[in-house]
Amino acid sequence: MSYIRNTTPISEIINKHTVNGVFVEDRLEKIEISPVVFQKAKDDVEQRLKVKVKLGKYSSVLVHQLTRHSLQIFEKFGNEIHHYHFATILDTIELVDQGHKMNVRNFNKQPLAGLKHIHHNSNTFIAQNMVNCWKEKYGNNDEVSFQNILLQEIYTDLLTDFPKEIAQKKSLTILLTKILYESKFRKPKKQTGEWIVFAQKDDINYYLCLATHKESEDFTDQVIYDRLKPCLLEFPELKNNFSEQI
Repeated sequence: MSYIRNTTPISEIINKHTVNGVFVEDRLEKIEISPVVFQKAKDDVEQRLKVKVKLGKYSSVLVHQLTRHSLQIFEKFGNEIHHYHFATILDTIELVDQGHKMNVRNFNKQPLAGLKHIHHNSNTFIAQNMVNCWKEKYGNNDEVSFQNILLQEIYTDLLTDFPKEIAQKKSLTILLTKILYESKFRKPKKQTGEWIVFAQKDDINYYLCLATHKESEDFTDQVIYDRLKPCLLEFPELKNNFSEQI
């Protein structure tokens, strides 16, 4: 019986070789969208939101952002350019609106204290979600010992169809692929991703805007607060949810 051993932790391999799905550019490409086409797409987004959101409310800022993504127009957050699968965001909002348990976090610092964010589009955090899933999988076991048990099982199965050298190379790829798929099917409340900022008042959710981790880290939460200002004008009843007033 031949054996396979890998001394490099899987978590290290994932972080080194897996790229998160974020577009990093210093400018937006000029994409010509006629006002008529944009308005038609915006109307479509609003109709979809009306179907998805039965109990809550949504802002015109969020509608505008979702329209950009539905048209595959990149959106700039800080120094990064992102493009999201907007239908995934709609599905996430629908789940929250129906009361499903999601990955929801509170903003605790000014000027966003009193607001919350939901994670969406976990594909922008592929590596992080894979590592989180993998850590949950090996638990309190020694990581390298645990991964070698799994690799040995995969390797032994492959030996029935492949030479030792090929089976050894395929074993790691198969294990990483399994972790990727398992990470994608974890419960929504365990998935991390970018943000849908929302407020809660009188048991009603107000879905306000899209935002990102990195713009908050690099530019402080003020940049997100500035994006939210039109929302406060649109929903004056939320003024007490904001730590500052316009």
